[in-house]
Amino acid sequence: MRLQNFSLDKRVITTLALCVLLAGALVASAGLAGAAEEQALQAVPSYVNPLTGEIEDAGNNVGLGQGMTENLIMKTPATLLIDNEGSVFITFRVGLVAESRDFAIELLDAQGRAVEAIPYRIVAEQPDDNTQDLQIKVPSKDAVLRVSLISIPMGREVVGFVHFAPEGEAVAVPLAEEEVDDEAISIFENANNDEVAGVSDEARGPLLIFLGVAGGLLLVIGVVVGITYFLKRKK
Repeated sequence: MRLQNFSLDKRVITTLALCVLLAGALVASAGLAGAAEEQALQAVPSYVNPLTGEIEDAGNNVGLGQGMTENLIMKTPATLLIDNEGSVFITFRVGLVAESRDFAIELLDAQGRAVEAIPYRIVAEQPDDNTQDLQIKVPSKDAVLRVSLISIPMGREVVGFVHFAPEGEAVAVPLAEEEVDDEAISIFENANNDEVAGVSDEARGPLLIFLGVAGGLLLVIGVVVGITYFLKRKK
């Protein structure tokens, strides 16, 4: 009888332990599925609105304007961050900080029109380089932005644009409308529809729900088995 009880004890304890371990593994998997993801990007500054081919800056000079835009919106590595709630953040660098003020960022719609002001926060400053790193929250990593500021030396507003591409990808800069063609504009479309490494936004929600429910069920089964066993032992 003692051997039978020992065998039963061992089976129950083993079952309970397995349930707890499996539940823990599923909960950990759910945490990983919802963990923040990062991807290296590059800023692609443009004097010309990449969605319309038009110049919105009063200077209306592509030769000078493109260089000016690249001095203001640095062609340096940027960072894409998708947090565990699916929110998309991009960090990029701007220059000529001491020579400009009233920096503003706006989101463009598919027709190239500014439709929403995008708040930003300064996450790092490099006084020696006269640059700052800004972080913005955007609807997607493919967002195209209108950037405007007041140039103190020029005494007027300056307007440029920026979008972001995977780091190392060759990206052309569009010319003004009369010189641009469909192929030049198409580079701003994500032809490959690349996803950030990891679980896509669409799949993340259902996956988390499934893993959470499965983990919860295993915990319940383990608890029920344990309670049933100990109640039988009292009898």
